[in-house]
Amino acid sequence: EDGCAEVVIERANLTTGETERLHTAVTGWDVWHDVDRLGDDRLVVADIADDRVFTLNTTTGTVEWEWRAETDYDREESGGQPGDWTHVNDVELLDDGRVMASLRNHDRVVFIEPGSGVQPRWTLGAEDAYGILYEQHNPDYVPESEGGPAVLVADSENNRVVEYQRADGQWRQSWTWRDDALRWPRDADRLPDGHTLVTDSQGDRVLEVDENGAVVWSI
Repeated sequence: EDGCAEVVIERANLTTGETERLHTAVTGWDVWHDVDRLGDDRLVVADIADDRVFTLNTTTGTVEWEWRAETDYDREESGGQPGDWTHVNDVELLDDGRVMASLRNHDRVVFIEPGSGVQPRWTLGAEDAYGILYEQHNPDYVPESEGGPAVLVADSENNRVVEYQRADGQWRQSWTWRDDALRWPRDADRLPDGHTLVTDSQGDRVLEVDENGAVVWSI
């Protein structure tokens, strides 16, 4: 139908190349931007169309829990235009049960406690505080066991990758990387050896950089 989009969630077996369709949905105008696995038949979803994060049971097709951005934020005071208010573009389930989400148009990474809402003291960034984050994508949570708590973010409009460590109840910038070619990075993941894998969307490349910022390889 006009003005509708079909969203398909699939699981891919990288060894065999086989794919399994887990869920199909029709949204009013835009897509679900990201999903994270909660269990064999449950997913956490970042829903741009309805400015929400929710848990989907793929067996029954039901929504078991949801957080709507309007419960914690005023549409008149922050975010983008009607129809693309939060542009929630990433969701990550943490080991402690919280959900981390990226509200791109709010220049914020938020931590949601299911049943309670956003934890304000954990929020990274603020509306139009562009020196912290500026229309970011795909934050990656680094747990304490791997050198955190920290968040590694593709800080898209600032054309950089930036890491913030959690210390004394605050977020403090602990590492940043860019080069002259980096344009609108869309993802950054910390690798087991401490290096960082970066997707440079407008630079048409994927690259790995070490802790000192040296490029290990680029393709």
